[in-house]
Amino acid sequence: MPTPRNYMRSRSRSTNWQRNFPQKGWNPDMPTFTVNQPAYRRIRNELQWRIGSYWTVYQQFSGPGARTPFSPTAANKWLKYVDNGYRVYHWTNRDFCRHFGQQWQNASPTACYRWMRQRYGSFIKAVARGKGNSWLVATTQNVTGRPFTNYNWWNWK
Repeated sequence: MPTPRNYMRSRSRSTNWQRNFPQKGWNPDMPTFTVNQPAYRRIRNELQWRIGSYWTVYQQFSGPGARTPFSPTAANKWLKYVDNGYRVYHWTNRDFCRHFGQQWQNASPTACYRWMRQRYGSFIKAVARGKGNSWLVATTQNVTGRPFTNYNWWNWK
């Protein structure tokens, strides 16, 4: 059986991974953690909703034509919501009406905001219409209720 080619001699030093970064071995003093520990759940969930919230705000200003109903002042307001720890949910008009009722098909965001404050309490911080007749809702982390508790933060992919 032929011997395997010796890569140490055949490759130059600049392209050889083992020569440039030799393995030092495993250090038993270095702590290791499994990824599925319960302590990571809180961190993972926070990263998911933060990235999802930032992406929701970003979607309002990107895409073909880049037309948005948001003024620069309103855009900064929604970005500050995410920076301050509020979650920004995004629904298409069809999904929003399915979750909250058909009366919001052509209603104003102000009327919807008042109704949501009565239903969910002070956890609702803002409601707005977004690009493409979508709805944006800013809430605190403590909001409870069906559409918010089972929201998929990766639905923007």
